[in-house]
Amino acid sequence: MRAASAILGKDLRLRLRDRSMLLFAVVIPLGLTVLFSFVFPDAEDIELTGTVVDEDGGEVASGFVDGVLPTLVDDGLLTLVDVDDAQDARRQVEDGDLDAAWIVPDGFSRAVTAGEAAELEVLVAAGAGIAGEVARGVADAFATELEQVTLAVAVDAQARGGAPSPQRIEALAAASQERSDVIAVEDLVTGGEDQLDNMSYLAAGMASFFVFFVVSTGVIGLLEERSQGTMPRLLAAPIPPGAIQLGKSLGSLIVGLASMTVLAFASSLLLGADWGHPLGVAMLIVAIVLAAMGVMALVGTFARTVEQAGNFQSIVAVVLGLFGGVFFPIPGEGWLIDVATAASPHGWFLQGLSELVASGEVAAAVPATLAILAVAVVTAVPAFVLQRRGLA
Repeated sequence: MRAASAILGKDLRLRLRDRSMLLFAVVIPLGLTVLFSFVFPDAEDIELTGTVVDEDGGEVASGFVDGVLPTLVDDGLLTLVDVDDAQDARRQVEDGDLDAAWIVPDGFSRAVTAGEAAELEVLVAAGAGIAGEVARGVADAFATELEQVTLAVAVDAQARGGAPSPQRIEALAAASQERSDVIAVEDLVTGGEDQLDNMSYLAAGMASFFVFFVVSTGVIGLLEERSQGTMPRLLAAPIPPGAIQLGKSLGSLIVGLASMTVLAFASSLLLGADWGHPLGVAMLIVAIVLAAMGVMALVGTFARTVEQAGNFQSIVAVVLGLFGGVFFPIPGEGWLIDVATAASPHGWFLQGLSELVASGEVAAAVPATLAILAVAVVTAVPAFVLQRRGLA
């Protein structure tokens, strides 16, 4: 244990003198969090200026014009501007005077109630960014609701053996307006109610992403000892190989925990991030640091030089981070996306924090913590064995 402590002390002194360690552990993650917070604003920070042109005038069109959009105006997310006609709307969008315009074409209500294809046109200004995506998302969400109305009309017509009555059409069309409250811009931006707020998501994502680079110093340290010729001296001394591994691993663990803890406190105090219950956060932080150590150690065993190990570890850290959604939630569905996301400890870490913040109970972080620890065990055990063989 004395030998491991000596190796640990030496490594910590070296890391504290390394300015790049401070950059990767604290400065860059915080800087990127602030930078990306401007690129991906919270829903309440979105200011969308748009207009709507109703060329249809029917009941279904009214569900969008008089039901959906006024709700967004009341929430302070949308400023509606009057225009003369569709041509004027297109001109203002092209000039950048408006972020977006919704155009309801003539015959829209009739097509919906008849079960035919109907199109709600969305115009988005160049450079509208998130505001433009929200404009498209609002139209898509309304279209999804209309699919239910169309299905109801089709079922009604089939049951009656003919076209539905005008009164029935009016009732079905009115249903679209009554259900307009289900369209939430927060869900369009964040992906759901259980998501962390934007600043918290980015802070946690950056912290979990860069901790993989921070803890990699332990593995690289073994290769550095070998390349500098000091490893044969350590092995020739009365020092068990396990003590060398333990000293290097403890150095990575301490630096990784320190980095995550500082980022959690700094992002909370300086940026207003909310990570959730401290005990649950501590569980997740310990788990993600151990997983990072296991993954980086396993990857490093396949390298022969320090440079090669750095390249391998960087590739794996970036890929796992992207699949885990450290910059933004991964869109799309499918078994491949599901498997890749499930294999990423970053994704489990963010999911655990989301559930922790949503419920406020420490137990909510337990499933994600166990999943991350499983990754740590699966990678750390073979890494330990392979490292031990290299030291023998």
